Amino acid sequence: MKKIKLSNITWFVLLLVCLPLVAACSKADLPSYEEAEITKVGAYHRFYTEDKDAITGDNIVAEKELSATNTLDSNNALASVVFTVPAAGGKFTEVERAKVSVSNLVVYVNVSTAARVFPLGDAPKFGTPADWSKEHKYNVVAANGMTKVWTVKVVLNK
Repeated sequence: MKKIKLSNITWFVLLLVCLPLVAACSKADLPSYEEAEITKVGAYHRFYTEDKDAITGDNIVAEKELSATNTLDSNNALASVVFTVPAAGGKFTEVERAKVSVSNLVVYVNVSTAARVFPLGDAPKFGTPADWSKEHKYNVVAANGMTKVWTVKVVLNK
């Protein structure tokens, strides 16, 4: 017959004591966020450097963040942003700076706590290079399910 070790009993008792604490933290106790807002729009220019990956031998991808001036109109769900291309420096050369275009920006947004964003129509997914020469619409869904359709407009100053 197998003997029950004291350490096994200790773990069992500890589990019984902790179980009510875990069960007390239900989803219903969490706050239900109602905001479906875009709080910031930003962008990067993504480019290949001359540096090579040690394993694949492929050129390494780099990013340069653009300066942004955001105008966020919550009442009309309109996010307008003016991006300015920064000065050349380091791996971001004058040649690469000249390639920055509104037709190939990597745009991202910050949204309200626990909200999610979905592109509408032909709007590109955020975080991928895309054409921003026209405005795009996005459905921002708050944690409580409330939705708001936002329009994102981009202007690029060189």
